Amino acid sequence: MIQVLIYSIMVIAFIIWLTNESKHKSKWGVNLKRVYCPVCQTKQPIIRIPDNKAEALWGGTTCPKCHTHLDKYGDVIHKL
Repeated sequence: MIQVLIYSIMVIAFIIWLTNESKHKSKWGVNLKRVYCPVCQTKQPIIRIPDNKAEALWGGTTCPKCHTHLDKYGDVIHKL
């Protein structure tokens, strides 16, 4: 019974932490919203193909129209 309580507390703490990280747009957060390129206003695809290791590990995409690198929240990392 005590183990269930401990695991429940750990799961609740993880959910609170993940929600906080997502709210502050950290690299550990999760973004479930569609992303638009801030440069050309192109809607980014739902299923993405990462161009580099950072995109594969932390999320993000490269705009197919203007080739701007975006993080998972749609903020510009750098523009080519």
